[in-house]
Amino acid sequence: MSYIVLARKYRPQNFKEVYAQEHITEILQSAIATNRIAHAYLFTGPRGVGKTSLARILAKSLNCVNGPTTTPCNACSNCLEITAGTSPDVIEIDGASNTSVDDIRELQRELLYPASSSNYKIYIIDEVHMLSKNAFNALLKTLEEPPDNVIFIFATTEPQKVLPTIISRCQRYDFKRIPIASIVQRLQEISILEGIKIDSESLYLIARKADGGMRDALSLMDQAISYCLNNITIDKVRQIFGMIPNQVYQKFLTLIYNKDTQGLINELHLIFEQGIDLQEFIANMQEFVRILILRKLQVQIKDINPDELSLFDELAELFGQNKLLYILSYLIACRNDLRGSSNPYLILEALMIKLCKLDEMEDIASLIGKININAFAQPVSMASPTTAKTIQSSYVASSAEVPYHEESTIAKMEFNQENLEQLWQRIITRAKKISQMCALALDATTDRKVEGRKLCLTVESNTNFRCLKSNQEKLEESISELFEKPISISLQLQETEPPTKVNIQHKTLEDIKQENPELAKFIDLTDSVLVKS
Repeated sequence: MSYIVLARKYRPQNFKEVYAQEHITEILQSAIATNRIAHAYLFTGPRGVGKTSLARILAKSLNCVNGPTTTPCNACSNCLEITAGTSPDVIEIDGASNTSVDDIRELQRELLYPASSSNYKIYIIDEVHMLSKNAFNALLKTLEEPPDNVIFIFATTEPQKVLPTIISRCQRYDFKRIPIASIVQRLQEISILEGIKIDSESLYLIARKADGGMRDALSLMDQAISYCLNNITIDKVRQIFGMIPNQVYQKFLTLIYNKDTQGLINELHLIFEQGIDLQEFIANMQEFVRILILRKLQVQIKDINPDELSLFDELAELFGQNKLLYILSYLIACRNDLRGSSNPYLILEALMIKLCKLDEMEDIASLIGKININAFAQPVSMASPTTAKTIQSSYVASSAEVPYHEESTIAKMEFNQENLEQLWQRIITRAKKISQMCALALDATTDRKVEGRKLCLTVESNTNFRCLKSNQEKLEESISELFEKPISISLQLQETEPPTKVNIQHKTLEDIKQENPELAKFIDLTDSVLVKS
């Protein structure tokens, strides 16, 4: 008999053998026990987590000679045929190779014939998202009113590509990734059954590389057995799959902490010479730093080898949380840059140099703290230098110098000169809601007087005067709302002195010759004349 790979040999044959999907198996068993069988199911989730296997188990539970039952016997002809994939009443269809509407119409013609030797005729369509839109539309009527004793089970890794009208006609079950601990447990059971000697660290590495898929883990285990035979060691597992031990990442982080740029580049060169995939190297380093951050936050991490906890804790003590976050952000950006790059090694070299220089890069929060946004307030155009200076000085003034008053307290205050000066910055803030130019023009007024319930403002610039005049009603409304009293505004343009007339006296040629004897000699020698421009 030919060799059967582990993924097929140890495929789940009943509900109890399905790992980490209890939220689905319990519902299906309850539905079978109470005879509440739906006509269509949609199984979604990552690859290798048991979607098609559970579809077969459900088919066996319904078509077993003892069924419907939650514990198929796996011994009757119906169960054996479903396991072998030869049952005439359980038809498995690959959605990727049967995508056209003609394939669905052929399926609909087959629905006219009842199950030959089973309780139900069951169609399992894998990768259903690959069907064309017309094929989906052809299925709609069948799913709406299916024939008696016909059940559809759809499986897909990309449910977002399935038409919503199809999903609404199915019972949807979302499969989750299998935890590393569950994969390790299953691999241990299989290694005992197969008589394979394997250490716990190797099991953990295989489970981590499987990325939540049991089928992937069994395929990797098969590959390791082919190379190591009956004795699988951690060194050989790393050699087969090109995996880097966490001690290497520990060394990289230690060199970053010590700012040893030369040592870091040398270590990177060794990684490059070993032919390790740089994308995977950065991805694993990201995961390493992520675990450091979580350990720093004292978060409980399940998917981690317990033997390596001390390694992470020792390294986490060296770094502050902010620095680790900076390192993680640089690694994420680097991984994006590596995609499609013609020179990935150069990108990694630059990254390592940056990580060694992190302390020289000033924290962005401290930079923001040094920036005085008010310093960027632009003076009103056409304003005189005095006006511009007034605007800038008033905006640079710290808000701490202005006493803060609650709105209810302001309403009780009298509208007088003293209170106006105290609340001037509050009035400017309200003016900003009208427009920034209005606030600047208001703050640039040279004289402010209170006369009863009238605010008299003297404006120096024509531009500012026009701006305040156009917004006068809004300003009056804003100030009145602040004091809860009707306040009017009077605007006056400051008169400027007319320019002084300057009398310019024109000099004659004789005057010039008398003032400068040397120039006089030149004029006489060249017979120069004075030309008026």
